[in-house]
Amino acid sequence: MNPRAIQRAIVRMMYDPAFVAAVHGTRPVPGLGEPERVLLRQVDRRAFTTDRFRRARAVQAIVDEYPASAAAIGLPAVEVFLSSREFHLVLAGRGAMALAFGTWLSDQAAGVGRVEAAMALLRRPEPLPAAPGRLRCASHLAPLTVPAGTLAWYEATLAWLGPVPLKTLAGAPPRPGLPRRSPVRKREANEHLLIERRPDGGMSLGTASEGLVRLLRHAVTARPRDAVIAEAITRGATPQEAPALLDGLLAEGLLENT
Repeated sequence: MNPRAIQRAIVRMMYDPAFVAAVHGTRPVPGLGEPERVLLRQVDRRAFTTDRFRRARAVQAIVDEYPASAAAIGLPAVEVFLSSREFHLVLAGRGAMALAFGTWLSDQAAGVGRVEAAMALLRRPEPLPAAPGRLRCASHLAPLTVPAGTLAWYEATLAWLGPVPLKTLAGAPPRPGLPRRSPVRKREANEHLLIERRPDGGMSLGTASEGLVRLLRHAVTARPRDAVIAEAITRGATPQEAPALLDGLLAEGLLENT
């Protein structure tokens, strides 16, 4: 018998009624042998429903960080996440729910989902490994390239949601008109955004030039200065301008020395 598997299953059963039914069913349940299932079946199923707001609190926490994404896919789809592998890993103690939701969300909410997933990451900064002699995008920034119209849709949706997004979304269908990438690659089909985590923990979001965003995206992974200079030249700087451009970005705090 596997005590850890039983513990993980009990936590999962508190959130996932379908998993409770599977444990009590006849088909195999991945990760659980018959001895574990026999023990779990001895627990009164009502014990897993004593807190009827447990799932609602999880949905509330997701909507708090992903309000526009929730508007894009709808609350029923958000609840589907609570039965996903990504959420089960969170219950097993692997990672934060907001980050797991961003992984699960993938492209379901297109650029808006990527914006809010990037914000979730910025809210949870982790120490980065030292890479002496290299440059990287500042850790309080997230450069993104998203479908054109994403920022306007995001801002309009936040205004529509109001101060209590969950209340607005309850019973509402998914919000239409989500900008998505064109199947034909066109430069004008994209917009380039820069998200900044402010010192007070808030987020600033605005457009930036394509060259700057692509340069910072290139430097999300720490790179030698010469490699960043080469990328700046690729993005339009002359060989004479590129070193001074990097020095300016370092002075402005957009790039940082590792």
